[in-house]
Amino acid sequence: MPLFLDKVITLLALPLGTAVGAGLLALAALVLGWRRIAGGLLAFAIVWLWGWSTPLATRAIIGPLTDPYPTRSAETSPAADAIVLLGGGITPIRGEMPYPNLAASTDRIWHAARLYHVGKAPLIIVSAGNVWGGPRRQSKAEAMRMLLDALGVPDDAIVTEGRSRNTRQNALFTAELAESREIRRVLLTTSAWHMRRAEAAFRRTGLDVIPAATDMSSSSFHPGIFGFFPGANHLWFNSTLFKEYLGYLIYRLRDWA
Repeated sequence: MPLFLDKVITLLALPLGTAVGAGLLALAALVLGWRRIAGGLLAFAIVWLWGWSTPLATRAIIGPLTDPYPTRSAETSPAADAIVLLGGGITPIRGEMPYPNLAASTDRIWHAARLYHVGKAPLIIVSAGNVWGGPRRQSKAEAMRMLLDALGVPDDAIVTEGRSRNTRQNALFTAELAESREIRRVLLTTSAWHMRRAEAAFRRTGLDVIPAATDMSSSSFHPGIFGFFPGANHLWFNSTLFKEYLGYLIYRLRDWA
């Protein structure tokens, strides 16, 4: 299936896409005079969107993704032949931007630099292609290299892989680089909520993978009565978690993980 179609189907399957789809079907049913069906679809859209916008939804679904990957300091991490840093948390320079733009998942880049500086591996492989097309002044991998350089990682200790456009390609193209450099054991650095799918995909290539999760989110918080209150930030994060569950299922069905 083409990557573009994969991305479109995923967006439609996410909570917001599902709710909008149900709302449009409700409108069509109303036009056709099917009032009960329209009312049911509209109620579903509201309840579905409300539920996925609450802290309670976060509390319910985050644990299976993040709990297997507890926080570990760089100093106590095992050593490896290389650190593999997956793309995320950064927008490459484009237009008149002087610097890359950083987001929450930039923790991945910080942690890869920490691991390097405490001597856990002599090399960082940055696997991060640009998912969507369009004019850019640099690739996502080069943007991450730029930040690693600012964090004191020498340029000759960084290898960039800028072709990959999803986690499956991250694994395949990194494995090619690793084989050419006789690298077998890697510290895999990505967000904790993304680690289950990433680790499985990388192990499928035959690499010896040590998870080095960061960007931690805990399932131990208790929002109390405020857990029922919706918020845009929770909808965004819960949609990210929903996408991970969906992605892991698809990878298993395709024998990619």
